[in-house]
Amino acid sequence: MHKRVAISFFGLMVVFGLLIVNLGVIGLNLDTSTTSQGSNTKSVLLGTSRGMIYDCNMQKLVNSESNNITVCLPTANAFNTITEFVTDDERTKIYENMSNGKVSVFNSLHVFDENHIRSTDIVCRYSQNQPCIHLIGHLDENGKGAMGLEKAYDSYLSQQSGEIKAKWNVDALGHILLGESIEFEKNGYLSPAGIQLTIDLNIQRIAENALLHHNIDKGACVVLNADTCEILASASIPEFNPLNLSADIGNANSPFINRALTPYTVGSVFKPFVAVSAIESNIDFSYNCTGSIDINGTVFRCNNSTAHGFLNLKTAMEQSCNTYFIALGQKVGTEKLLTLCSSLGMGKSVELADNFNLKSGILPLSESITSPQALANLCFGQGELLVSPVQMATAYACFANGGYYREPTLMKGIIDKNGEVIQKVQLPQKYRVLNDSTINKIDNILESVVSNGNASKAYSEIVTNHGKTATAQSGWFRDGKEITHTWFCGYFTHNDKTYVIVIFKEDGTSGGVDCAPVFKEISENIVETHIKK
Repeated sequence: MHKRVAISFFGLMVVFGLLIVNLGVIGLNLDTSTTSQGSNTKSVLLGTSRGMIYDCNMQKLVNSESNNITVCLPTANAFNTITEFVTDDERTKIYENMSNGKVSVFNSLHVFDENHIRSTDIVCRYSQNQPCIHLIGHLDENGKGAMGLEKAYDSYLSQQSGEIKAKWNVDALGHILLGESIEFEKNGYLSPAGIQLTIDLNIQRIAENALLHHNIDKGACVVLNADTCEILASASIPEFNPLNLSADIGNANSPFINRALTPYTVGSVFKPFVAVSAIESNIDFSYNCTGSIDINGTVFRCNNSTAHGFLNLKTAMEQSCNTYFIALGQKVGTEKLLTLCSSLGMGKSVELADNFNLKSGILPLSESITSPQALANLCFGQGELLVSPVQMATAYACFANGGYYREPTLMKGIIDKNGEVIQKVQLPQKYRVLNDSTINKIDNILESVVSNGNASKAYSEIVTNHGKTATAQSGWFRDGKEITHTWFCGYFTHNDKTYVIVIFKEDGTSGGVDCAPVFKEISENIVETHIKK
């Protein structure tokens, strides 16, 4: 009996000894594809980084999340250390790697810090809830910018690339040295160099959350600083997933379209431009709305053919009376209206950042407004006119900033490897479009639309909101019924800073129902955020 036990014990010792020898041989067969030639150091690449993208407060818009990565050398001690922290499947795979003399690199919730097994954080370029994804864009399979600012600034962002490696010393035969520790070598990894945007991450989050809260499944939101016309937030719904691009290819809702930069029919949010054209022309106009108006044989109607009765400019805007603004537009005339719209950026492409342009949309040429009927369509935002949410926000900024137009911008500057601004982007020049008297009148009117008119869902007890709703015919049809796009464009002032907000919903019900409540939430959340500060 004792003899059998002794033999069994001896046999186990032989097997264990062979295992130790085998592990030593595994050390000789490590994957040396990244080994420095002519040295006694071996290494494995763990991750790469790319130039940063910051918001206006130098908060990270990318590289903001990380995974814990563990590196395990093929030694018995390392394997014994990890066994209780990994699943059976992971343990088997790691053992197979070790048996083939290969280093194991794996995600782990546990942080290891021993000689032959150590952990470090590896950043992810994009997060699960990546903010501002349509502006930022995404990379292709080779790590190059394929869309958005990633593409526009690919050259500079690529130049700021870096890498992180795990390295360890070996003897002349490639054996891992006793007591040798893994070291992490960073070569330009997570350099501060990159680009800084005008985006305010806090406001961006507020805008994105508000769209989700109010079930805007296809649409956009833009927030501007009214004075500088810097874009503080730009959200487009639906978003695409930068971590799984293939899942969104072929999606019928077109998540890769940046709807904030895409021109659409605008409807009644255009009426304030007819109004200021009339004010600037000293036209004081009253009108009796019967629910319809005949323009050279073509009948135009108010919503549901509602007869609004006797109206002046203020009450007509509160009720969003189509026939009033059609009649007013005939008095203003095509040239004055188109000249104003052109001076406010409609129909013009703008470079928001290097190689990143805002589409021009369509502002009809005066030659194409060949009839009173065509002018009538324009006066309530229909016909050929197409304007993007960013363009509309910039035009409304003129009402909010005292009558000045400035092209919108998205860039603050270029950041070097020391985290310093080496190239500050200058704001576009502003120029006067509307006089003080006109601004005072339209400001009063747009406040009344919210407090007394059909934009009541934008009304707030904590901030004074101004704005206009729209329900625009799209020219798109589904099952024989025309799809409508809905809008709310407006502004508010808090702490001597004025914000312009534009909400857009594709395939909506009405601007007052779909978009005005979103405006209210965003304006109140911006105010409350500042109060908390």
